[in-house]
Amino acid sequence: MKTLRFPLLAAFLLAPVLPGGAAAPALPTVETTLSVLEPVEGACEWRKFEPLSSASQVLARLPAGCQGGSTALSQDGKRGAVRFWRGAVSMPVVGKPTFPEPFPSQAFRDRLFLVELATGEAQELPLPPEGELIEYGFDAQGRLLGLSLQGAAMEEQASSRVVELDGTGRARGVGGGKTSLRALGFAFQEGKWTRLEVKASSEVLGTAALELRKELGERSIRALDPRFEARDIEEDEVLDQLYELSPDQPEGQWAEFKSGSQSLAVWGTPFGNDMLATGLVRRLERGKVVALPSYPYRPNDMMSLKTRGPYLLISLSDSGGHPRMYRGNKRVWSSETARAVTFWPK
Repeated sequence: MKTLRFPLLAAFLLAPVLPGGAAAPALPTVETTLSVLEPVEGACEWRKFEPLSSASQVLARLPAGCQGGSTALSQDGKRGAVRFWRGAVSMPVVGKPTFPEPFPSQAFRDRLFLVELATGEAQELPLPPEGELIEYGFDAQGRLLGLSLQGAAMEEQASSRVVELDGTGRARGVGGGKTSLRALGFAFQEGKWTRLEVKASSEVLGTAALELRKELGERSIRALDPRFEARDIEEDEVLDQLYELSPDQPEGQWAEFKSGSQSLAVWGTPFGNDMLATGLVRRLERGKVVALPSYPYRPNDMMSLKTRGPYLLISLSDSGGHPRMYRGNKRVWSSETARAVTFWPK
């Protein structure tokens, strides 16, 4: 078979021609690049990863395990931050998790790194001086912001307890007693944290009490939130098929997750006025309910659902672990080691 020797000529000859002699415009390509944290020989690499080609670019190699890892990216794409936190684990809605997390060792330390993405240089930063760091990210000016929560003992408090919040208004691991909270906002400037804002808060409100939170840009903790915009499913033939799949636990209902070309039926469990996605998911195709292939999650798992073009990215919420990427009914990528997996911001 003969081949064309000149690539430019080949492109011209092989391009479809529209009426009037105009060449057809190139179809837009879908950017499927991911941000991942990958454990490598006792360290943690932050990578830009293309799952369809397996091309990978190491952005930074950090002297820590990837457990509890999360990421943030500045708006101009020049700086990033990576945090390792004991509390950044995936929690099931009820019962035992499908993928249990190893318990952090005594050597585990809460750590935060600032990364220059052009060079891969990583600088470990001190944590904010007050409260426990809950959320972090960059504002539009490129400043690294840190939001923390601090418990203030009330006079009538009868017993102490531990409160862990994920910064999205969801309380986790809350015991007995009464505790008031205050939220604090800091900016890392000139080598130190400067406090910019303090507000009274609550277990449910968390760092959302701060105006500064609205300025936080791209960050994995936000992308991995299990809350989704739930739509009612009204087709009786679809509801009949889903009824047979309804679990005893957790409490919830079937709702539609609609994003771009994706239409999914999700068993959602209520949290206040929100709906949280569980691992019980089915594709909706012309009145049919279709299971995703090689799909390991269960109804008690809490999930993050994200789409880009024809691609669906599913991972455990909060940790972003054990991700699966689908195109239609085909699984195109999965990992059991990557964490904090999100689409790379456009």
